Amino acid sequence: MKKLKKTLFAGFICMLLIIPFSLNVSAELLDKSLPRVVDDADILTESEENSLENKIKAITDKYDFDVVLVTADTLSGKTPMEYADDYYDYNGYGANKDRDGVLLLVSMEDRDWWISTTGYGIKVFTDEGIQKAGREFVSYLSKAEYSKGFESFLNITEDYITKEKNQTKKNILIGISGSFIVALIAALITVFIFKSQLKSVKSKTNAGSYEVAGSMNLTRSNDVFLYKNVSKTRKAESSSGGGGGSSTHVSSSGTSHGGGGGKF
Repeated sequence: MKKLKKTLFAGFICMLLIIPFSLNVSAELLDKSLPRVVDDADILTESEENSLENKIKAITDKYDFDVVLVTADTLSGKTPMEYADDYYDYNGYGANKDRDGVLLLVSMEDRDWWISTTGYGIKVFTDEGIQKAGREFVSYLSKAEYSKGFESFLNITEDYITKEKNQTKKNILIGISGSFIVALIAALITVFIFKSQLKSVKSKTNAGSYEVAGSMNLTRSNDVFLYKNVSKTRKAESSSGGGGGSSTHVSSSGTSHGGGGGKF
């Protein structure tokens, strides 16, 4: 028994040691030297660009998640989605092997905006999240307050990353707790089995075995309905995306992207 207790305690300590490593696996930007604010449409002042670059650096350093802001005068015949995806892919943006990150494109040609997500970014920005973000920062773009619009987007990005990482941590802890509970139950069952084998007298499973012959005379019996079980299955509802991440497509480079956009 003492040996079993020591084994369970050691297993619990190991799980506590594993949890921090599970929650702090980090990545790095593929190319830290690349500019994260590319103002080809020249709609930002130099000080605004510097301020946005500093804010992006704080996000990338903290979360190892790439964030890129791009403005363009023309999309050269491409759709906003194609332009944003290709700009991210062919310029070498991203973090980790999955190139985690997000790019916001603002095109002055037809007043389009597009959010392109890659790797972990697809999970961070759900379809619903992209449209919600758009509603928040587009109001600034419509008033030509571009710097404020980009700042709003960066605030939203950090908020989305934080929420997704917290949810991931919660799922990991639930999984580890569940595994520990299963192991504990299995150990307790084993203990009870060993304990039962030490008894010289076993309990009877049939109540009649304890009855003294002739001591019980049943004169009346009836069935009593106690309760009922009702099982219900919820009808599946249609969804436009939601919490599982945004819908994906493959760009010309062969990279999977999520995304969405609109007009301002």
